[in-house]
Amino acid sequence: MVANVRRAQAELPVPIALEPIAALFDWPDDELDEAAFLTEIVDATGASLLLDIANVYANARNRGTDPLALLDRLPLDRVAYVHVAGGADQGGFYHDTHTDPVPAAVLELVGELCARHRPPALLLERDGHYPPAPALRAELDALAATSGFPVVT
Repeated sequence: MVANVRRAQAELPVPIALEPIAALFDWPDDELDEAAFLTEIVDATGASLLLDIANVYANARNRGTDPLALLDRLPLDRVAYVHVAGGADQGGFYHDTHTDPVPAAVLELVGELCARHRPPALLLERDGHYPPAPALRAELDALAATSGFPVVT
């Protein structure tokens, strides 16, 4: 992974930010947990972290772990910006869909993140099933109230 990031950095004239995935389970026989893996990659490459806080929530929920424990171990000083999205329960797992409203638990994680280390920016991700403008504005206002960031549309 480090070699691939370095190869991309050598070819691209811009800084790279890496986004951790939303996962349904841990890799069998993994040597590093998610926080250690991400920290090792950003330390070795100098890349930034695109933190998807909805993925932090999804991963903790699907793995039966504490999202705050993961948040506390991530290299928050390397966060370039944060994605915030909604999701849904499907088949016993939580999926980061980007098509559902942001749940209260994800908004709470945004507040916890900002209390620990204020990221440079937040982005509400919506990839479909767009709500009417007043509902979307209410979601943006809730995100602003939780994070302390102003809404820019």
